[in-house]
Amino acid sequence: MEKNIPKQVSGKSLDCFKTVNLSSQEEATRFFERIRSRLLDVNRWNEITKAPSATFTIKDASSRTMERMVQKRDYIRIDIPGPGLPSAKGYDWVQVEDITQTADTEGASILLTLRPSADPTQDSKDTAHFFKQLATSSFLVEQKGSHIYLHYAGRNEIINTDNASVLDNLRNFMVGLGAKMGASFPQWKALVEGLGDVDKY
Repeated sequence: MEKNIPKQVSGKSLDCFKTVNLSSQEEATRFFERIRSRLLDVNRWNEITKAPSATFTIKDASSRTMERMVQKRDYIRIDIPGPGLPSAKGYDWVQVEDITQTADTEGASILLTLRPSADPTQDSKDTAHFFKQLATSSFLVEQKGSHIYLHYAGRNEIINTDNASVLDNLRNFMVGLGAKMGASFPQWKALVEGLGDVDKY
């Protein structure tokens, strides 16, 4: 499944890893299912991280909030700590590009990939995110025997200063620069650690 993570071609990349070792394959299978459910329950990601974090809300193309597991082509509205995107009412937006799942006798895996998108509630085609649309965020969870591997992969992180709004570009430069300097690492690290925390289940 690692091969399905988008390739790094430009900008910055970010990786967070966690490994969980269980006492048996059966226990690992049950734990993987709990991680999978929590990974797809995007609306409650902020409850998984212990530190102050962004809040995530699943939206459909009409900007209706969806109280369900996230699905391919859903939008996710992100409210990050700090200054919001002026033209998008203070929010950043990504779209679910891919959800790939596998299962066999040896184990199972799930890969969730998100990509910056335009604000689906507005007519503007500008990317409503501090990174350009080339960037992706991927979450890979793999169960192999009694072991579980979690991997967050940020790829092609390039600051988005191509929008029509000067205020958007200024905000994106400031937030994107902070993210490239490591400000986003604690957010994703906390989510990976929380998903793989045996004590939380």
